[in-house]
Amino acid sequence: EQNVRDIALRLCLQEEQERKTNPNETHERSIIIVGSKRVGKTTMVHRFLEKDETPKPTIAIDYSFGRKAGKSLIKNIVHVWEVGHLTSSLVSAAMAGSSLTHSPHHVTVLIILDLSQPDILWTTFEEALSVVRNAMKMSYSDKMIQELKQQRIKERKGTLEQEVDPFPMKLCLVGGKYDQFKDLDLDKVKLIGKTLRAVAHILGAGLYYHSAKDKSLLRRTKDLLSHYGFGTQFSDIKCIDVEKPLAISAGADSFLSIDLQFPQTRPSAILDTIKQIYVTRIPQESRSNEIILEDPSNDPNFNEPIIDRLRAQREEVPQ
Repeated sequence: EQNVRDIALRLCLQEEQERKTNPNETHERSIIIVGSKRVGKTTMVHRFLEKDETPKPTIAIDYSFGRKAGKSLIKNIVHVWEVGHLTSSLVSAAMAGSSLTHSPHHVTVLIILDLSQPDILWTTFEEALSVVRNAMKMSYSDKMIQELKQQRIKERKGTLEQEVDPFPMKLCLVGGKYDQFKDLDLDKVKLIGKTLRAVAHILGAGLYYHSAKDKSLLRRTKDLLSHYGFGTQFSDIKCIDVEKPLAISAGADSFLSIDLQFPQTRPSAILDTIKQIYVTRIPQESRSNEIILEDPSNDPNFNEPIIDRLRAQREEVPQ
């Protein structure tokens, strides 16, 4: 009897290990959402998971999940981590949480940007990308990060332009408040569209515009999240016209099509060139006058037992 129990336990542990490391097959996935404040991230999540609750501001981090019947008897599960306060430790806690149930290959990071605020758009993007990159380095080994990057390159099936340097994790940029953005000065609309296309293309990310006030965009965003969260098919109708709601899947764009003038050089230099083009035309507001809040993950008023356990567990791991 002991032997049977031992065998069952060993098989169970093997299955769990396989589930946590398999880069291809999975019944569980995670979406980590970061970006601009008050852009409608929580509303987007509620629509996706069909929750009727009134959205509240996300102070530190919110966790929710959804289930969907799959082809087998096992239901597919999506874990959604919405980060309200942009710090590497909170994003890393979300990454650690996702690693409890599946491989990092099945995590998608969404950076949501407020299109209606061009004068802080670049600053917000830069900060979000930096925080996510640092969190990734805190959460995963160098070997795993390299594996993730190789997978991104492999998915492109040899169509990689030399200026493209895919972000190791699955990444998607979402431009929110399109309903307000479309009424801005046309030159600004075009510049922002080209800038976001170029940035998404360099990082090997998807790019989609969104508005909570447009039924067709709401449906598209819900389908997109379902694709990332449940692996469902996504009928991706491409739109690269910067005067319309952009919809470009990872790898579907090209620098030739974007037509932003910059020299052929390494990706980090191109990002800097794109930044200079953007901030010269649309100077960024200084954010130094914002009240700097303490990291809410240390604030007893915002205790989240699951996250606290994950943080404690991660901090106990010997460096």
